[in-house]
Amino acid sequence: MNGTKGIYIIGTDTDVGKTVVCAGLMYLLKSKGYDCCYFKPVSSGGRQTENGFFSYDVSFVKEVSGFNEDDEMINPFRFKTPVSPHLASEAEGFAVDKEIILDRYRKLSEKYRYIVAEGCGGLAVPLSRAGYMQFQLIKEMGLSCILVSRTVLGTINHTLLTLSFAQNAGIPIKGIIFSGFSDRTLERDNIETIRKLSKVPVLGVVPKIDGISVEIINAEDKILGELKSVFEKTINIEELLANV
Repeated sequence: MNGTKGIYIIGTDTDVGKTVVCAGLMYLLKSKGYDCCYFKPVSSGGRQTENGFFSYDVSFVKEVSGFNEDDEMINPFRFKTPVSPHLASEAEGFAVDKEIILDRYRKLSEKYRYIVAEGCGGLAVPLSRAGYMQFQLIKEMGLSCILVSRTVLGTINHTLLTLSFAQNAGIPIKGIIFSGFSDRTLERDNIETIRKLSKVPVLGVVPKIDGISVEIINAEDKILGELKSVFEKTINIEELLANV
């Protein structure tokens, strides 16, 4: 799409750190002068303000990175209920429409050179009760993925299963970013084991950041500063872009 380079950020499961990773990546891209955009097709969970309803994820990425774009454009489907989209859409009375998502992505691709898209959970998340799945949307968008994984016990199984699913679905995984690293022996071994067994590039290992929560609006400058510093030290954005 007009030379735009896009990547879709998915997780091994929910609350794995996708939004923090997206915020960090957007911060790095913008700080280095890249013409970039954040795109969240479907979000669950947010806050009501006098100016309308805002997604926690979108608000957090904007706050960290300084990126600014109309929420209607970058987050077309926003649900208040923090559950799977197929259930949230039923509870709130409106359905996810893939054509609207694809149209928004096309329009953003005409405006921006790089797009960081964030999924809701993992590949096998239903976006509708009829069974339209997130991995199907990713394929229709024509994007490759970066997988965000935990470092704790259980991550080997979750990560390898996700990678296998992606391969069977025909979705390229360009790399793994590990999130919430506490530098324990178990975690170091988990990362190395996944690296050897999967042969997928490890694009970064992001340490645990105390006090970080996407639900904190107007977070302390100290916390946001630490997040930015962590990503500057752990992610080589040029190398990442070369991989995707």
